[in-house]
Amino acid sequence: MSFWGCYLVKKDDKKAQAEKIVAEWIGKEIILPTDIGCTYLGRDTVCPENNTPYKVLVYTDSTGCTSCKLQLYKWNTFIQEAESEMARKVSFHFYFQPKDEKELKFLLRRDNFTQTVYIDNESKLNAINKIPDNISYQCFLLDKDNKVIIVGNPTLNPKIWDLYKQSITGKENTEQTNIRQTTVEAEHTEIELNDTKVQKTSIATFILKNTGEFPLLIKDISASCGCTVPEWDKKPIKPGDKTEIKVKVTPDATGYFRKTVTVFCNTKRGSIPLSVKSMVKG
Repeated sequence: MSFWGCYLVKKDDKKAQAEKIVAEWIGKEIILPTDIGCTYLGRDTVCPENNTPYKVLVYTDSTGCTSCKLQLYKWNTFIQEAESEMARKVSFHFYFQPKDEKELKFLLRRDNFTQTVYIDNESKLNAINKIPDNISYQCFLLDKDNKVIIVGNPTLNPKIWDLYKQSITGKENTEQTNIRQTTVEAEHTEIELNDTKVQKTSIATFILKNTGEFPLLIKDISASCGCTVPEWDKKPIKPGDKTEIKVKVTPDATGYFRKTVTVFCNTKRGSIPLSVKSMVKG
C-alpha cells in the first residue's frame, strides 16, 4: 500500500472511531461518585454542590504526562469566559486520577487553578462509567440530568468550545461564518532554545506575517503540554503586518524537550503548527 493509501486508511479509522464514540455517548447518563475528596489549590476542602442547568465534566487518568493532559491555563480561560457570558448556567467538574498527588497539587498552585477539583485516586468515575481511553473524548457537556450533550475536549480544539457555548446559550456563533480567509508566512515554524533548565521559564518568540488580503484573526492557540503556555495579541492583524507569538516553556524534567503549539486562525488550513525544542539541563 502507498503512503497516501496508508494515510487515508488511518484518517478513515480515526473518523470511524470518533463517530462510534459520539454515537455511544450522546444521551448517555454519567454517574458522578459522591464519596471522592476535593482539593482547592492543593488544600483539602469540602466538595461543592452545583445544580446548574449544564455541567462540563473533565476526567484525567494517571497515564502519560500529567501536566500535558491537564492544560490548566486553558481551562482557566474557559472558566473565566463562562463566568462572564454564562453566569449560573454551567459548572465545571474536574475528576483527576493522579499518579502523584503531590505533583498534581503543585501544578494547581503553579497555574493558579482556583477551581475545586475531585481527587479520584481509585478511578471511581471511570469504573462506574467506562470513560473512553482517548484524551480527546474524556470531556463532556452534560445537561441537568447528567446526560451527555457533547463529547470532546475543547482544550484540543477551540471549535468544540464554540459548540459548548452554543448549546448552553442557545445562540449560534454567526461571526465565524462571515470571516474571510487570508494567508500567513512564519519566519520560523520551529525554534531551538539554549540554556533551558528544569522549572525555569524560557521564551520562544515566533513571528507571523499576514501575506493575504484580509485581516488575520487568531482565534486560539493550543499547546501540547501544560508546561508550554502561548501568549499573543488578540487584535486583528492587518494585511502586510506582523505579529508575535510568545511561547513560555517551563520544563519539568531533564533531557530532550520538544513541544508543539497550534495556532487556530482564518487560513485555508485553519491552523499553523509551531514547535519548540531544547536539551534541558538540571
